[in-house]
Amino acid sequence: MSIAVISTGTELLKGTVLNTNLAFLGRELGTLGLSIRLALIAGDREQELYTACAEALGAADTLIISGGLGPTRDDITLDATARFFGLELEPHPELVEKVTAFWHERHRGRVPGQVLRQARAPRGAAILPNPNGSASGFRIDTVYDSRPRRIYLLPGPPREFEPMAHASLLPELARSMESEGHEYTLGFLAAGEPEFQLQVRFEKALEGFPVELAYCATPAGTRVFVSGSDSGQVRNAAELARSLSGPWALPFGELELPAAVLAELGRTRRTLVTAESCTGGMISAALTAVPGASNAYLGGAVVYSNRLKHRLLGVPQEILDRFGAVSAECAGAMVDGAAERLGGDCAIAVTGIAGPAGDDTDKPVGLVYIGVRAGEKRSVEEFHFRGDRNAVRERSCGSALLMLYRLLKEDEVDSAAGAGR
Repeated sequence: MSIAVISTGTELLKGTVLNTNLAFLGRELGTLGLSIRLALIAGDREQELYTACAEALGAADTLIISGGLGPTRDDITLDATARFFGLELEPHPELVEKVTAFWHERHRGRVPGQVLRQARAPRGAAILPNPNGSASGFRIDTVYDSRPRRIYLLPGPPREFEPMAHASLLPELARSMESEGHEYTLGFLAAGEPEFQLQVRFEKALEGFPVELAYCATPAGTRVFVSGSDSGQVRNAAELARSLSGPWALPFGELELPAAVLAELGRTRRTLVTAESCTGGMISAALTAVPGASNAYLGGAVVYSNRLKHRLLGVPQEILDRFGAVSAECAGAMVDGAAERLGGDCAIAVTGIAGPAGDDTDKPVGLVYIGVRAGEKRSVEEFHFRGDRNAVRERSCGSALLMLYRLLKEDEVDSAAGAGR
């Protein structure tokens, strides 16, 4: 099975809206052992969609089109797709009922004709239910260039697209794949490892394996994906790659460091608190984005000013006066204060200069101190990050989580060694 994706919307081309649907699809298809062969973006003009469809179907037999199914004038996907494939659009009784009910739940009066455009369906198409919006999705089986093709049309808003993909699209693709040969993929996060170093290590070690490697750099390390048609070869190559990826490579399938940190905390029944200055809550946001985070993460404080560092965390004024807020001494006092005053078994503290301007000392932009604590064990490190303000903050967040993950795993090793004596 070969898959192409067309994301529609001029807003995607302008960059005012991020194409999160494509990223979501890539991840979810990967878990099925599938991958996207070609991805295109088409603006809100019919000719652009025609061109994209022709190119996509030159590369794939399954086409997924997202967006452009709404009631406004720039929602041209349904009409353009029908014309491209020579399909007739007709009102569908089930959709008329749904669109009418959806309208009357929110408005009074007669349903406008423009809104009822969403009650049309290509003749012979299967309807994909949308519980979160008025625009339904469709599965169309047709022929193009003398070959059978399957076309999926789904709404563009992620809160509609993702549930529909989980309920209809992905299960259908999984069933279609059962009788076909397909690609297997294993992925993991090589925490703390830069991409270029991994490529050097893997180049000769994996030379004899019939697999493909893909990399994705993140502030916390590098995601590594090993793919191939032989599941055994993929497993062997992935295990070798993981063994060469440093001591902090996450287990297969774990690609996000916040989730790994929370899993480790949950496994050892410990809690975490945070104290953030230059990251301004990014660590807290990363942790709370993980479902079930409240089982281990208690919360945190954003202490941007020296006054709050002193009042909320108890950082001694002497440290602030003598060493400054951006110092190893301050980071250490912050992490201790967070653990003691906020009541966590473990703690993270970050203080630094994100830029673009420095502070009133000679300390450079990108200088960051991170403190982590797990029980009685504590570590404080100095970092010099490059990049703009957001890059410094993202790298601070990733490094802080990695430091705590390392401390937790080291504590696990020490505990196991002590139990063996």
